[in-house]
Amino acid sequence: MEKSKQPVKERILSASRLKTLETCSWSYWCNYHLKLPQKQNEGALRGTVCHLVFEMLVKKKHKKHYNKVLKANSIEGSPAIHRMVMKHLTQMEKSFDLPMTNQENTELVDDMIIVGLNCDFFGRGGKVDKPELEFLLDSKDPKYKIRGFIDKPIVYKKGKKIKIVDYKSSKYKFRGEELHSNVQAMVYTLAAQKEWEGYEPTVEFQFLRHPRSPLQQLQFNKEQLRGLEYYLAHSFHIVNNFTEETAVTNYAADKKKDAWLCKIGKWRCPYIDPYDYFVVVNEQKEEIKKSFKKEELQDSLEEDQKIEKRSYEGCPRHKTNSEDILDMFS
Repeated sequence: MEKSKQPVKERILSASRLKTLETCSWSYWCNYHLKLPQKQNEGALRGTVCHLVFEMLVKKKHKKHYNKVLKANSIEGSPAIHRMVMKHLTQMEKSFDLPMTNQENTELVDDMIIVGLNCDFFGRGGKVDKPELEFLLDSKDPKYKIRGFIDKPIVYKKGKKIKIVDYKSSKYKFRGEELHSNVQAMVYTLAAQKEWEGYEPTVEFQFLRHPRSPLQQLQFNKEQLRGLEYYLAHSFHIVNNFTEETAVTNYAADKKKDAWLCKIGKWRCPYIDPYDYFVVVNEQKEEIKKSFKKEELQDSLEEDQKIEKRSYEGCPRHKTNSEDILDMFS
C-alpha cells in the first residue's frame, strides 16, 4: 500500500474534500494524503474554460465582448474571446492528451458559455460584488475550518438579498438529498452571511449543459445551518485524524448510491487501476511535485532535487488477488 510522506499539518475542509470523504475513503486517501497525479477528464476541463470566460466577461471593461458574443449567440462573435478559448483548449490538449479542440468539445464549450451568459449574467436590479471571492470560515464552537471560492455573488440592496451563483459543468443536475441538503450550498450560505451581514442569501446553481432549465436555487434556515456546523466539526475531526487504516473503511464500491463512481460507461475512477508515475524529491526526501510524465518535471528541477519513479498499486477494493482465486479451487 502507498505511504504518505508529507509532513502532518492541520487540514482545512473544502466542499470538494467533504464530498470525496463522504463518497470514498480510498479516493480521499489517494487525493489528499498521497496526492497522486490523476488523469484529467474532458468535462472538468470544459468547466475550467467556461469559468475563465465568465471571470473575464463579468468585468465592466469587457462588456463589449459580452455584447458581441450574445449578439452572435456564439463566442465567435468576439475574436478575442474565441482566441482565448481556443488557446486554453489547445494547451489542455497538449498537457493531458485529450481531444479538447475537436468539434464536439469546442461546440459544447461554446454552448455552455452561451447558457451562462443568458442566465441574468449581471444580475438585473443588483450588482456583482467580489467575483471569485475566497473565504475561510474559522469556528471555535463547534470547532472547524473550511475554505472555498464563490464564483459570482450578486448583491441586491433593495430587500437586502444576495444571490450566490455557482457554475456547474456536470451532465446531471442535483436531485433528492444531494439537492435539498447540499453541503456546498449550505457552506456558501454561511460564508455569505459572514461576508454580507444582514443580507438573506440564496444559492443558485447554473447547470451549463441544461439550456432549457439550467437553474436550481436553494435557501436554508438557521436550524439547518446549525446542524451543518456540527457536521463540519465532525468532518474536521475525521480529516485531521485520517490514517491509512481509515482509508479502507468507506469504499464507494460498497454503497449502492456511490458505486457508479468506480466505473460506469467510459468513466473509471482515476485510482482504480495500478500505474507508474514520477516524483521530484529533495535532499530531505520531501516530495515536491508529481507527474505521469518525467519530462514535465525535468524543466523545473533544482540542484538539490532528483526524480524518482514510483508505482501505485491500484485500489485494494478492486485489486484481484490471484492467491485468493486459487484458494477457491483448493
